[in-house]
Amino acid sequence: MTTLPPEANDGQQGPENGSGAAVPPPAGAPVPPPAAPPVPPVAPQVPPAAAPQAPQVPPAAPQPGYAAPQPGYAAPQQPGYAAPQAGGYQTPPPAAGGYQQPGYAQPVADPVSNITLNYWLSVFFSWLPALIFFLIEKDKGNPQARAYHAANLNFSLLRVMVIVATWILGVIPYLGWVLAPLLGIGSVVLFVFHIIAAVKAPENYRTGQQPGFLFNIPMVK
Repeated sequence: MTTLPPEANDGQQGPENGSGAAVPPPAGAPVPPPAAPPVPPVAPQVPPAAAPQAPQVPPAAPQPGYAAPQPGYAAPQQPGYAAPQAGGYQTPPPAAGGYQQPGYAQPVADPVSNITLNYWLSVFFSWLPALIFFLIEKDKGNPQARAYHAANLNFSLLRVMVIVATWILGVIPYLGWVLAPLLGIGSVVLFVFHIIAAVKAPENYRTGQQPGFLFNIPMVK
């Protein structure tokens, strides 16, 4: 049996021959590296499935000009505003001296100024201003003012009739000479009565009294 020299026995063994002994590699041949140990296969890691989440609903955008009422908060009411009652809606009354909304009845103009002007013009200019005011005011829907203008026109016509009768009787001898002065005095008396009625007309109208003539003939109604 042959023993290898110690230089050749350095822990590396070549291929075995038929007798089972290792055959040294030839000189100058590269020495193969030792085989790496086998790596066990690594199972792929599967991430755990996420639990399904409910879809998120975005919050509703607030409408412009609207503030949601908070619990325990009562909106302040404006002065003069009445809350709607059950079964109907109450419209707030217009403020004094303020703007009136369409649909409210406008206040009727006070006719006292027209009545006073009519009376005083008729005192000095007789029936003509009385007729003009009567025609203007008769269709305004105020029965009391219409009655005042009609009474003034009637009294003005009565004064005209007395004046005309005085002139006619003045040309008749004897009887006319007696009656004409009496009618002239009556014309002056009617003039004074007309002044008194013109002074009392505004107060009588406001208190709901008669036009203020002591007597009259209802020729125009």
